[in-house]
Amino acid sequence: RRLAVEVAIAKPHYVQAAVQIVILAYWGWYWPRAYDEIPLIAAQLIFFYALDALLAWSRGRVWRFGFGPMPIVISTNLLLWFKHDWYFFQFLLLTTGALAKQFISWNREGQRRHIFNPSAFAQSTFAVVLIATGMSSQLTWGREIAASFETPYMLLVIFLGGLVVQYLFHVTLMTLAATATLLIFNLIYTGITDLPYFVTANIVAPIFLGLHLLVTDPATSPRTNLGRVLFGSLYGLGFCALFRLLDHYQLALFWDKLLPVPILNLCVPLIDRICRAGMVGRLNSKWETCMSAFQTNLVHMTVWILLFVGMWRAGFIQAPLQNNETVGETILFWKRAVAEGKPNAGHSFVMAVGALAEGSGSADAYNELGLICIDGTVADVEHNDAKALKYFDQACEMGSIEGCANVAIQYLYLRQRLSDEDVAFALEELEESCDAMVGSPSCYLLGSAYETGRSRPKDAQRALGLYERCGINNLYAVKGIARITLAENLNYDLGEVAPVLEKAARLNDAESDWYLGYMHLTGNGAAKDPIRAKQRIQKACQLGSKKACNAANQPELPPFANPEMQVPGWTSAYPLD
Repeated sequence: RRLAVEVAIAKPHYVQAAVQIVILAYWGWYWPRAYDEIPLIAAQLIFFYALDALLAWSRGRVWRFGFGPMPIVISTNLLLWFKHDWYFFQFLLLTTGALAKQFISWNREGQRRHIFNPSAFAQSTFAVVLIATGMSSQLTWGREIAASFETPYMLLVIFLGGLVVQYLFHVTLMTLAATATLLIFNLIYTGITDLPYFVTANIVAPIFLGLHLLVTDPATSPRTNLGRVLFGSLYGLGFCALFRLLDHYQLALFWDKLLPVPILNLCVPLIDRICRAGMVGRLNSKWETCMSAFQTNLVHMTVWILLFVGMWRAGFIQAPLQNNETVGETILFWKRAVAEGKPNAGHSFVMAVGALAEGSGSADAYNELGLICIDGTVADVEHNDAKALKYFDQACEMGSIEGCANVAIQYLYLRQRLSDEDVAFALEELEESCDAMVGSPSCYLLGSAYETGRSRPKDAQRALGLYERCGINNLYAVKGIARITLAENLNYDLGEVAPVLEKAARLNDAESDWYLGYMHLTGNGAAKDPIRAKQRIQKACQLGSKKACNAANQPELPPFANPEMQVPGWTSAYPLD
């Protein structure tokens, strides 16, 4: 059998490929890892061309050589990569798309056409398997790709590239309808709940890419104008539903833009039939015949441009969380929403902080992720010290002094650490902070390190000096002063710290009662009164201190020993007032 080749250069293929290459290049400018993937993308192109040829020749057909494989391969790589240990799945993914294009087809308006968008079908098929097995994040870089796509002005780049495709191939209506649906849906939701539906941004870059890549394939989308509007609107609603559904079940969110597409592809003939029948059909016919196709598309593009510019000027896009332009405003926004018990606020808070950490590289956001893991009450996130330590350490390495403080707290009070080097680095950062600002909470943690001899030489005098630098309003530093003075029997008047401990004791702080008891016993900072001392220790016992109970049960109070020490409050760059 003769292996025939025909050169077939189709404008849609090379135009789409060119636009996708521009998007890839812009993305890589901000995320160089995308450039590292180019050799592997080239390998996929060679593989897909070879596969396309073999499929054509094996069926006795002429292989039409052109740019056809390029938009499929590049669009796939704009959305999903498998990790290198599992990279053979990337080629299997392309194979699935190629086979679907060749063998899953139907007669549509007198022509044999493939049913599914090849890229979306292949990725959706793999998505179902990966979701079912819980391996989405373990095997793919999908989450990292979605996060890294949030580069400055990425939506504008996609928009401008989309205009080229829309002008040449009249596919504006699907994108316009889908975007308008997202806008209307979010405005309604925000009006009811006072919260944005999509958490970090009203329209994120990955979904905006999907609005241009996944629903605009002329071969797998409706032919009627009303059908295209309905198709785009259904895609927008499908995305909204999947966004919340995947989030509710704690599944990978980067699949939300892909999964509706194959279902909608199957509905295309039905959508066109509905839009050609009865009154709807007559309306569609008038719409399509009132002007030439070229003129009609220009009108559609004008509406789309006005909508996009209006959303941009209003801050609906490229402005996360109702124009909150800083990480701090975003974090505080969702913290308040959680505190007020607003619907889905916990899930949204976790999602927002995760996006700011992994997408924007915010050190403070990584610290907040650690706090969420320590807290264990936000959404369905369970208490996990190991994860918290990982996030705190990352935040500290990236320059968050609060992250460094939390690394120190976990080590000094919970004896948890990733490595001695990480603790040493955190304490060095805290030392710089303490030296730079009188009253810095960092001084307390340094004092604790010197007091305990953990990661610093044991030095009670040095610790006492650091506690004094914190100021009288720092309860933990005041406790440290009392603790060292009583333990080391130092000649230090505790009269100044006694009122602070009294105030804490009135709020049922057992540790403060312990110190006050021994201050009464020794007469340092309080009137010497063994009976009052015993009463203080008994109260500490009632508040849950086992050491206090043991001491209270003895005829005389034993010599001072350190009580069960409270873990100092975890630190955040953005605490709620």
